[in-house]
Amino acid sequence: MLDDLLWGIILSAIDCNNFRSYHQLKLDEIGMLTLIIGPNATGKTNLLEGIQYTTAATSFRHPTLLHLIRSGEKNSWFKSVFEGDGRNLEVELRCSLDRKYFYLNGKKKQAHKIRGILPSVLFCPDDLNLIKGSQSVKRTQLDLLGSQISSGYNAVRKDYEKILRQKNSCLKQEMPHEYLSSINEVLASIGAQLYHLRSQLVTSLIPYIQDYYHELSLGREEVSIRYIPSWERAEANPEEYQENAWVDRHTAQELLVQKMENDYPKEHERHMSLYGPQIDRIEFYLDKRNASSFASQGQQRSLVLSYKMAEVALIKEKLGQNPLLLLDDVMSELDNDRRSALFSLLSEGIQTFITATNSEMFDESLKKQARIVELGFDGVVSYG
Repeated sequence: MLDDLLWGIILSAIDCNNFRSYHQLKLDEIGMLTLIIGPNATGKTNLLEGIQYTTAATSFRHPTLLHLIRSGEKNSWFKSVFEGDGRNLEVELRCSLDRKYFYLNGKKKQAHKIRGILPSVLFCPDDLNLIKGSQSVKRTQLDLLGSQISSGYNAVRKDYEKILRQKNSCLKQEMPHEYLSSINEVLASIGAQLYHLRSQLVTSLIPYIQDYYHELSLGREEVSIRYIPSWERAEANPEEYQENAWVDRHTAQELLVQKMENDYPKEHERHMSLYGPQIDRIEFYLDKRNASSFASQGQQRSLVLSYKMAEVALIKEKLGQNPLLLLDDVMSELDNDRRSALFSLLSEGIQTFITATNSEMFDESLKKQARIVELGFDGVVSYG
């Protein structure tokens, strides 16, 4: 995040060369709503991925560098121009076969200097599996949000992952326990920081998720979220709802060290760390029943939609900046009520990009507000 907070920033133009399937593509005078329409395999998702890279400094697809470069080429770039508050900022992702770099107004920058200029929230069909999906996916979603709100969040996460890799390597090499104990102290200290940041983030999200879900379900069910840290996992039953019992950083560090020391024979046997934020759980509950076991498909969709809308609201609260909303082919997965809930964000000044295979799912009043980009297999067919 930039040191000086930027207000009222919007994405005004994009330009790319040899990025993914595109040889070249340029869109300018981008407004508050852009509909990207085209058959499958015409590059709709590639366009949103480029935008996410120049806002969140990451991709929901987790691609290799080779995937980001058009077949047969050796490099690619994707530029986004942001305007507002009297500023004009150009963020560029440049990729070669062995490295990727970010640039801000032509000057090379680290990813954390790009992240947060204009935060983004992406919603794709895979997100509809969030409730019943793996815990690693849930943690990744939470960390992506935290990293856009605070550069310090991402720094703590990266530090933790680095020392965790070091510990696991030492366990595989069967290093003496005395040496591992010193690593445990550092790992627990940084792990406690990450636990603290995540628990604060969940606490901030809960009221927004509850409000949005209340509207979508017409108040029929009560939603709650439980964050289960690793030191509770042995005793905790994810199916049984309990109130979050947050602890401070010092206590979290003590609990982590205690668990690591008590179970060091198991860690040596398995050659991996068995405690820390990398195995914490995030569980959603409806009327105090675990949604991963009991929620219908419609309830899951409402929960995920509430979560994404809560991300938008929390970014606005924390940064004073509306995020960019990227909706990748999710309209066909939502019924009219859930589509309407998403579209309600447009009236709140949220700049939005929506991909779809056809424009029939959008009513005429919405299309009149939008810039419609039609894609074909040879690139942009029309932009009007």
